[in-house]
Amino acid sequence: MFKQFQVALLGAAALIAGPASAGTINWGTFGGVKAEYKNVTESGPDIVPPATGLFVPQTPVYTESPNPQLTFLPENFVQTDENVIFDIQSKTGLLAFAVASKPLVGNPDYVGYALAGNTINVAGTYSVWAPFGAGEMGVGSPASIAKVTMAANYTIQVTGVNWLPYSGGSAINRSMVIVPDDVTVTGPQGSATTGGWAGTETIDWNAVRIAAGVGAGDYITELSIQLTADIGAAGVYGSARTTLTNVNLINPVDPIAVPEPPTVILAGLGVAAAVGQGYRRRKQRQAGSEPMANCDDNGAIALTA
Repeated sequence: MFKQFQVALLGAAALIAGPASAGTINWGTFGGVKAEYKNVTESGPDIVPPATGLFVPQTPVYTESPNPQLTFLPENFVQTDENVIFDIQSKTGLLAFAVASKPLVGNPDYVGYALAGNTINVAGTYSVWAPFGAGEMGVGSPASIAKVTMAANYTIQVTGVNWLPYSGGSAINRSMVIVPDDVTVTGPQGSATTGGWAGTETIDWNAVRIAAGVGAGDYITELSIQLTADIGAAGVYGSARTTLTNVNLINPVDPIAVPEPPTVILAGLGVAAAVGQGYRRRKQRQAGSEPMANCDDNGAIALTA
């Protein structure tokens, strides 16, 4: 029976629950001069508004020096009880929002800012402790097991091109590489195993453009992003704890200059000058091939070939 508990533990802890719609927290819109993160919401099966969620409690912070970014500093965790024969805990949350770069109104030199990339960072800590050996919690009791799992995935869809709504192409769906994504220990342990976990995903911007069908001469100016994070802990007479402490979304932007009319005019004049010079040269060659007129001593005109 205890062996069955161990198998169930390892299998259950590896499961990543998909986000549900049990609750939703509306964080609002955050932005500045270069960009804004619009309609930021968190939803999931473990959310009871306004304070219970995976990304709470602090309100996210927007900065844009040097690049627009939105940062969450949550304090959430899951933890098992080492005095319980089998315990499993998990939390999941889904962040959804749009990030849009802004036009530059009133500046004759620039059209606005265009999105130039996307980076997602997630991080946290873990602690696993399996204190007991086989039989220490009673005759036939198993050795302690403690396990934590961490995962994140995202979906990105281009929804704005050249500062106008856009609905073409397809979305990109990826799972983030988390290091480590799970830690398992078996007792008896004299002390807990602790550490940090993290994942960083710098999105392939060219892949985003190709998936959306955005041309080389067009600018991506809005993205719809969904980020799901999951943390889990399970134990057989073991203490397993994992936390989510940082979620950071970075969106670099490039200022897009207005094409300068004088440059276009100068280019046109240059072409016209080249055409005129060529015309004059042709006329000179034609004149040089005609008979030349000469005068003799008496003032009479004689033609010479």
